[in-house]
Amino acid sequence: MRLNKNGWSLNEMLLLSGILIIFLLVAVFYISSMYNNFDMEVKKTDYSVLESNLEKQTLIYLNDYYDEMLTSEEITISRSVLRSYNLDIVLEDNKGNSCSGYAKAYKTHGKVYTKAYIKCNGYMTEGYEEWRK
Repeated sequence: MRLNKNGWSLNEMLLLSGILIIFLLVAVFYISSMYNNFDMEVKKTDYSVLESNLEKQTLIYLNDYYDEMLTSEEITISRSVLRSYNLDIVLEDNKGNSCSGYAKAYKTHGKVYTKAYIKCNGYMTEGYEEWRK
C-alpha cells in the first residue's frame, strides 16, 4: 500500500475495513463466550449455596427436633417437615423461579451425614427423586 497525494484508494480502504471487521468479530465471539461461561458458573454457585443452606437447616432439625434414633438407614426430610418447625428456606433460582427440594440423612460411625437435592427450572441435583419431595 502506498500513500499518494489523493489519500487511500477504495481497494485499500475496503481491505483495511475487512481486516478490522474480522478482528471485531473475533473479539465479540470471545467476549460472548467468556460471558456465557461466567453466567453458567454463577448459576452453579447459586444452586450449590441453596443445597448447602437446605443441608444446614436439615442438621438443625435433626439435632433439635428429630425424636427417633438416626441410624445408617437413610431418611428423607421434606421441606414440609422443615416448614412445620419454621426451618424452611426460600429455594429460588436467579430468575426468581421457585424450586423444590428435600434432604436425605443418615448416621454412621457416630457422625450425621446430610445431602440436599433440589430441582429448579433448568437445574436438578444429580440423584434427585421426584417422589421424595
